[in-house]
Amino acid sequence: MSQYLEKIVELQDAVNRLRATEHRLHGVPDWMRELHEEHSTTKAEIAEIQKAVDEAAHDRRTAEAAAADAQEKLKKYQQQINRVSNQREYGALLQEIDTVKTLITTSEETAISSLERHEKAEGELGARKEAFKDLNKRYSAELARWEGEKPEVAKQAEELKTRIAALRGALSRQMLSQFDRILDRYPAGAIAPIRLIERPGGKGQKEWSCTACNYRIRPQSVVEVRNGTPLVQCDSCKRILYLEADPA
Repeated sequence: MSQYLEKIVELQDAVNRLRATEHRLHGVPDWMRELHEEHSTTKAEIAEIQKAVDEAAHDRRTAEAAAADAQEKLKKYQQQINRVSNQREYGALLQEIDTVKTLITTSEETAISSLERHEKAEGELGARKEAFKDLNKRYSAELARWEGEKPEVAKQAEELKTRIAALRGALSRQMLSQFDRILDRYPAGAIAPIRLIERPGGKGQKEWSCTACNYRIRPQSVVEVRNGTPLVQCDSCKRILYLEADPA
């Protein structure tokens, strides 16, 4: 394998390790993932209960305000009874009074129902918050531990960035352009090892294959890779081919 191809393989490895390191740095480590999910789920549940408490309180205030407003209208209508001049006006006023009384009854029932919902939700909220204290304490301790480890992970990321810059500096602009173009197409990796596999129905006969797409590799391409011809690509997926080790 040529020195250029070796640099490409090293570059891909460094890129992969940097991605994994940055994902770890900005994500949640495996050892606290289960606790993190439990903590996040419980917080979301508490937030939903809090939302129910707030909605019940809002509904109660709205219903009480509507009842109070209707009470004022009722007083106003009742004061107008003695001033009506005919039966038609009297009937219309009575209808308004009945409508307002119905509104008062409905609003008061809604206020009582909202109060019951509010008290029930508040009781559940208090119980969930109390139970959450121990979980939150354990989570805070693990989070502090992770924050303590982050500087070392960040240092590893910076070292990998430096290594990547050095490897890119050792390659020509054409090679880098080719590598970057393929990497854009295949974020998981721009390179692929080739291996000998048994030919289907070949009775023990073997052929070279691209491990990324399983496409058959021409013997001439294998010779070119082995002899150091720079950046031989798979005829199918176009990834850069390399040999992990000489076959036995």
